[in-house]
Amino acid sequence: MRRLVRSTAILGFGSIATVIAAIVRAKILAARLGPEGTGVLAQLASLTAVLVPLATLGVGNGLVSMIAEARAAGDFARVHALTRLGNRIAWGIGGGLAVAAAVASPWLAAGIYRDSGFTWAVLLGAAAVPLSAAASVHISMLQGHQAVRAMAGLSVAIAVAQIATIIPLAYLFGVKGAVAQLVVIAAIWAWWSGRLLAPHTPRAPRAAGAGAGGAGADAAGSRTLLRPLLRYGISSLLVGLSSTLTLLVLRSLLVDKLGLGPNGIYQVCVGVSGLLMPTILNAITATVWPEIAALPRDQDAAPTMRSGVRLAFLLTTGACAAILVGAPIWVPLFYSGRFLPALDLLPLQFLGDYFRAAAWMFGIWLVPRNRLKPWVLFDVVYGVTLLTAFLLLVDKVGLRSVVIGYVLAHMTHAGLHYWLARRAVGFRLGPDNRRLLLASLALLLGLLAWTPRNLTGVAVGGTALVVWALIVVRTREWRAMLDMARRRLGGAIPG
Repeated sequence: MRRLVRSTAILGFGSIATVIAAIVRAKILAARLGPEGTGVLAQLASLTAVLVPLATLGVGNGLVSMIAEARAAGDFARVHALTRLGNRIAWGIGGGLAVAAAVASPWLAAGIYRDSGFTWAVLLGAAAVPLSAAASVHISMLQGHQAVRAMAGLSVAIAVAQIATIIPLAYLFGVKGAVAQLVVIAAIWAWWSGRLLAPHTPRAPRAAGAGAGGAGADAAGSRTLLRPLLRYGISSLLVGLSSTLTLLVLRSLLVDKLGLGPNGIYQVCVGVSGLLMPTILNAITATVWPEIAALPRDQDAAPTMRSGVRLAFLLTTGACAAILVGAPIWVPLFYSGRFLPALDLLPLQFLGDYFRAAAWMFGIWLVPRNRLKPWVLFDVVYGVTLLTAFLLLVDKVGLRSVVIGYVLAHMTHAGLHYWLARRAVGFRLGPDNRRLLLASLALLLGLLAWTPRNLTGVAVGGTALVVWALIVVRTREWRAMLDMARRRLGGAIPG
């Protein structure tokens, strides 16, 4: 648990810069573009979120597991071959997809915006695809090397680049400048992640024969690795597409029924959740996946899972509740008064994030233990549940149908993952985690019933959050956090 907390803390500190950059960017875009311009960017982000996993063939999770296994075995020739193969996939498939998206841009614009006049946006988004794919593969490789500090440093570098570029581009060129920034950041991301990966990449082993013989051996090695890598990749791709394609279809239907303005309001929920949840869950996963992959049996994963569950819910509930309690202040401050209708959506969004954390942590053993079929199947069920709930409710409750569907889909997702983990690896929450999950659910349901909308509500909600922390955080966890803070501040906190 201590090692998990330390690794998560390092990545978390690196992510602070990402959070700051996201806040600055959101404020600039909200002030300059309003809900409609925000909706334009959100649709493009949804499209690229579909294309980038396709460009990598979903091999990121496979690279994490296979590089970790090869490093543990001291097989550095295999590590080099995996690195080379991952880069070839990202640039080759990504470049092909960029060309295809550019050719199809008028039809894609008509599909996601209901207006072919946004062809220019799709063209710029297409240019970012191979760059983002390469960066994504590089990050997976860094995770396989457990290069936690490099990953944290990358977060800081990208955050600085985002702030430095969004101000002139958005203010000088409006929504077109904001879209162009996506390409600029993708290029910086790909280049800098490659530089950070280089020290961890072993040199190419000397070929047994010269010339064509060496090239032939390299090609044969790549083919040998491609099959297991694609086995991971196809499963990851199906899961990724289930989520991202579901969101793209959902938001396209939302634009069609309610317009770009409500889509921009919904982006407040997606933006906060999309920044917070991957930051927490990926930081934990970076340590948990290699540990579970190295275990001899599936059943040995349960203790590691329990530690991961506890850390995930302490961080997720604390962060979600704090953000929700402060929403009446930060929504108009970091967006604008035109985004205040998001206050009606955020409590349900964060309740959905509670179940999202549960689903992820209950199923965190599946990929490193090579149990890919249920991982894919459960994600398909999630997508079907979300779209069905939205279509049934949108004409009755409008924009709230999206977040209600999000809650229902992740409830189903979490239930399926818990059932399988209990049955297959004998996973149990344990009394402390059970109390944590119940107290966290009670806190979020309370904030749903009595959502803070003014300073009085902020004070009441803040008090509830403090009570939750006193109930669920163990004494030794408070001490560990104090020790960590003392080390980080160089002894400034007295003992």
